[in-house]
Amino acid sequence: MANFFRPKNYPIMVSPNLEHAWVNIPKNCSSFIQKVLDDNGWIIVNHDLVDSILSSSSIEKIVVLRDPLQRWISGFAESCGIPSVPNLKLDLDKLDELLENNTFWTLIYNNLVMCDHTEYQHRFIANGKNVKYIKLQEKDKTNNINDPNRFYKDFSKYIKYTGGTSNFSHWNTIINPVDNDKNKSRIYNKIISMMEQDPSIPFEIKDFHQDDYELFNNLERFTV
Repeated sequence: MANFFRPKNYPIMVSPNLEHAWVNIPKNCSSFIQKVLDDNGWIIVNHDLVDSILSSSSIEKIVVLRDPLQRWISGFAESCGIPSVPNLKLDLDKLDELLENNTFWTLIYNNLVMCDHTEYQHRFIANGKNVKYIKLQEKDKTNNINDPNRFYKDFSKYIKYTGGTSNFSHWNTIINPVDNDKNKSRIYNKIISMMEQDPSIPFEIKDFHQDDYELFNNLERFTV
């Protein structure tokens, strides 16, 4: 696998007893997780210690994985809906036109990774040792989330497993839904619409994410 990729903000957090670590993969409920771990006294690790923690067999690591296609769509909408350059506003009407153009999609296939939000999930883990995962909820073919409470229950069990406390196992609302921002929502829904019209689009994107899909087979799922 490729070398570790590190997000700019809180790449790894470790538990107070230094026995557990969370590896941050952006767009996978990161802000919520960081807040919960912070409330439980976990510590943000400096970037120069990330590699040694990931490669340590003695520290139990946890990651939250997300369906690669759904994460990419969300990440693309994030990147275009809230540009990182101050005062730069995209013309969303023209973006709609681009997303209807096959040549533009060919360009996208060759440049799927644009930022932390679209970086491949396996690159955040690379050859990390002693890593387990919790799976984020998935949307079905009608774009609805089945069993929205599952992630909260799983993550709450993990917090208790590490000796912490949680009060969210009963929640069932979506964290940071795309419709919180009208620009992101518009881009997200346009991509979904194009994929419904042209099944080759999700097929191509999934094909580039094979290493990410393999994570669900190569890593152990967290259970208690």
